Amino acid sequence: MHRIWTDSSTHYKKGNSWTTTCIRGQTVLCSGNGRLVCSPGSICYPNSHYYQSRAKQQESDASLVTDAFTSFKHLLLPITDRNPYLSDGTRLAAATTAALAKKYGADITVVVIDENPKESFPEHDTQLSSIRWHLSEGGFQEFKLIERLGEGNKPTAIIGEVADDLNLDLVVISMEAIHSKLIDANLLAEFIPCPVLLLPL
Repeated sequence: MHRIWTDSSTHYKKGNSWTTTCIRGQTVLCSGNGRLVCSPGSICYPNSHYYQSRAKQQESDASLVTDAFTSFKHLLLPITDRNPYLSDGTRLAAATTAALAKKYGADITVVVIDENPKESFPEHDTQLSSIRWHLSEGGFQEFKLIERLGEGNKPTAIIGEVADDLNLDLVVISMEAIHSKLIDANLLAEFIPCPVLLLPL
């Protein structure tokens, strides 16, 4: 470690990329790995070039995120409620999914999830008709339908599995499914490998 006494407004390059300016008479310690450590009582200012470099990197990262949210090719609409005519939250999710798919020219996959088998829900076919109707209202007559019924797995895990298998770009979920405990919000980041759009009620 090297001890350097600095003068006011003087810049010193330490390590690979750091440049610093310290108030006159203060001490700067520069370790071998390039880290700058000011001695007690001193005030050190990282050079503005460092912040400009960091800002450019953050801008680049933000651009990647923006691109991800403007290039949807395949959307997932999970249905977890058992209302044969769909709950308000599910209707909103269906309308939003259709609007996004129409805007970006994306495909839609619907996954219907229930811990009970289809035979235990007499109005199952009615619900499927409701799903088709709401998506057709948004301009989508054709979509892929997956039924995951009576498996006993957590809906969040099933959603993640489907999203991973189909390499999906976005999952659209209403907060209604979160509030009703049908989907565990704490597990979303763990199981779902793509962005998730949570719609407020």
